[in-house]
Amino acid sequence: MKNKSLFCSFILFSLSTFLFCDVFSFNDLQEKLKENNPDIKTVQEEYNRSILDYKDALAGMGPKIDLTISGTYMVNPPVGSLAVNIDDIISAVNWPTGTKPAATGQRIKVYDGLENTYYNFGLTLEQPLFTWGKLHNAAKLYKEISNIQKIKLNYTSRQLETELETRLVTLFYLNRITNILDEEKLYAEELVSYSEDAEKSGMLLHQDVVDAKIQAKELDIAQQGVFEQITNQILELQRITGIDNLFLNEINFNFDENIIPEIMKRNNNELLEKALSGDQDSIKMATQAKVIQDMALKISKGAVYWKPDVGMEMSAGYGGQRLPFAEPNWRRKDDYSINVSVGIKTTLWDGGKKLNAVARDYSSTASAQVNAEATRSTIRKTMNEQWNTAQVCSMKIEYQDLKIETADAKIEHQEVLFKNGYGSKADLLSSKINKCTEEITKLQHELSRAVSCLTIKFLAGE
Repeated sequence: MKNKSLFCSFILFSLSTFLFCDVFSFNDLQEKLKENNPDIKTVQEEYNRSILDYKDALAGMGPKIDLTISGTYMVNPPVGSLAVNIDDIISAVNWPTGTKPAATGQRIKVYDGLENTYYNFGLTLEQPLFTWGKLHNAAKLYKEISNIQKIKLNYTSRQLETELETRLVTLFYLNRITNILDEEKLYAEELVSYSEDAEKSGMLLHQDVVDAKIQAKELDIAQQGVFEQITNQILELQRITGIDNLFLNEINFNFDENIIPEIMKRNNNELLEKALSGDQDSIKMATQAKVIQDMALKISKGAVYWKPDVGMEMSAGYGGQRLPFAEPNWRRKDDYSINVSVGIKTTLWDGGKKLNAVARDYSSTASAQVNAEATRSTIRKTMNEQWNTAQVCSMKIEYQDLKIETADAKIEHQEVLFKNGYGSKADLLSSKINKCTEEITKLQHELSRAVSCLTIKFLAGE
């Protein structure tokens, strides 16, 4: 009674776990992908930094203003008070006879000395006036880099969403293969049991029993292989979506197989032309990479010898023992200064480094052009390969349909023979096992075709 209660408790716990577990639809998994995927987060941060770089480049075209404030407290000021003896002044004057004043011995303070505090204020403004377009082109360059990062973010998101859909489609077909393998395993186990009984009665040889057991063992291996594939797909889904402890029963995804014939009906040349158009993210990134190198080349050309940069600097300063405007007689002390400077700076010779920089940017521009052409070539090659794979899989699927039809006919024939006592149960079970094998082969071809079609759809930007 106690064991029965424990068994019932276990069943109720299993049902509650199944009923109350999270269920993720395709849209839910897409949202988790956008929220948690590390690749998307990395590209997002790269895009954020590129925006800041662009803002810095724009700021470099405007003025730079620096403010310096310092205050000093001197315990022992270096200059003390100054006083003059009146008698020394009287003695220095050439008085008429009899009019020289008498000595008094008095001293007059003429300078109180430095105070204990000293303040220094400086305001500097630097403004580039003419730089041969270097600053302007740098701002354009960083803007293009930011645009590329934005396109890369969209491209990465689409690429991972396609990977997500591909893995879900793979699970869809693997689940169907698992069901057929379970059915085939039942036939194989029945065949082993029948063969063992037939061997005891002398109707079959021992080798026939061994062959049946080998066939059943091969199915065990096949089931384990499919289980490992399902496990790997689940682990990859956990990785790209950031969902911990994701289970197969938590995924609610039904693949609409009608999209495959719709893609197969499309014109290959039209899809290829669409994949190679300038609207595709991969083509945009390759094209804009060349634009960036062109701008870098312009910047290098603007920095060669005998091309001076012109800039202006304005400065205002104050240095005194008290805060500005609080010092007595501040107008007469000339503690304030205002300066305006215009400067020119250029490199006359540096051993040829600037010329090498120009040549290097020429090379980078050529490389960017080659990479753009290589990108188009790779897309063209991948599209043709996937299209051919899909076509071959369609032919193999049609071939498998014929083999399945033949297997059905053999099963029907063996059933008639077995009912009439002319055929053996082993032949009937072998026919059913053979049909399951053909159905699994067909599903494998359907999976390969679906993956190819999803890849074509991604490359075509749909």
